[in-house]
Amino acid sequence: MRADALQYLLDRAEVSDAVKRFFIALDRFDWAGVEREVADEFTLVANAPGTVAAPVPRAEFMRTLKARNGGFTGTIHLNPDHLVTVDGDRAHVTAHMWAAHMVGPDPKDVFWGYGIYEIDLIRDGERWLLSSQRIDMVRGEGEGDPADVFARAMARQDSGQGHY
Repeated sequence: MRADALQYLLDRAEVSDAVKRFFIALDRFDWAGVEREVADEFTLVANAPGTVAAPVPRAEFMRTLKARNGGFTGTIHLNPDHLVTVDGDRAHVTAHMWAAHMVGPDPKDVFWGYGIYEIDLIRDGERWLLSSQRIDMVRGEGEGDPADVFARAMARQDSGQGHY
């Protein structure tokens, strides 16, 4: 096997693992774990409260992420089928997404959606870090209205009932 082909396979595995670590940490409300996977600047393109489709410093991204997601009682962000491209110190992942967000036990407390994640990463020494994420929703469902569920999660976080 050629050395460049072997390096691509190693990079591909490391890129995919960085994305998986990000989402597993997010679903565990492990903010330090999420932060370890994020570049110095991060862009989130999504229809979610507090998002700005422009690069923001890591600390600002983490502040808005905790405010937006910390009040959920549970989340799951599945992202199988990673298609990875690597170009030098930059990588891109396209993956299916299925995500659920809960603020309580009742059907009105839950919404979920599915679509496609588009994720960019940069190499930082020996590590790959996420630098942007775009969420292309195909459909959202559940008895809970997403705006209401997000608002209740943010209120829980503001009142000290969330995950810090």
